[in-house]
Amino acid sequence: MDGDEAGLSSTASLLAEDDGGVVCAAVRAHVGVLFLIRRPLRSGCANRRRHFCGSNAGHPPNKRRDFAAGLFNIQRDYFGVNAVAPIYDDRAFETRFRVPRSVFRRVYQAVKNEPFFQQRINATGRLQAHPLQKVVTPFRVIASGETADRADEYVRLSRSTVAQATTLLLEFIVLRWRPTYLRRPYNLDLKKMMERNAGRGFPG
Repeated sequence: MDGDEAGLSSTASLLAEDDGGVVCAAVRAHVGVLFLIRRPLRSGCANRRRHFCGSNAGHPPNKRRDFAAGLFNIQRDYFGVNAVAPIYDDRAFETRFRVPRSVFRRVYQAVKNEPFFQQRINATGRLQAHPLQKVVTPFRVIASGETADRADEYVRLSRSTVAQATTLLLEFIVLRWRPTYLRRPYNLDLKKMMERNAGRGFPG
């Protein structure tokens, strides 16, 4: 097993762990973003579908993105590679992604086998982007309001792929966890919220 495979296996084991973290905060914080994204798609963009006709004269070639390098960057920074600890700890992870690492793992494990997020092989026989890349980037877009192409040189994904991944990830989160985490709060929940806000200096 070479270094890349060892890194993938260590990342897979880390992501497979689930210490019971909830996705409540992530869903509630970002559900509004989903509807903002979907609204223009349903209105004006439906009548302006792009038509792809394959290779055309004058069309610029695809960028030579090194998907393996993008995956390695993520593994090195946030999950560790070859038994080396990640560069950024749990606190830094939560600051960057706005969710605990356990919540990220839970979402990743749930969505990684969805058709769009699976790793594919293109017509030339080359592996395409890893599911981890397609989940990390939307989280960063949602958490920080980054533009879809801002992280291109880091994760090696195109703007269109990032935009599509962001929309599909938000839709998946809402559909998967809406009954559990997007219900109206019970009276006990409201009481706890009011007490917590009062302790912060916001009574009422």
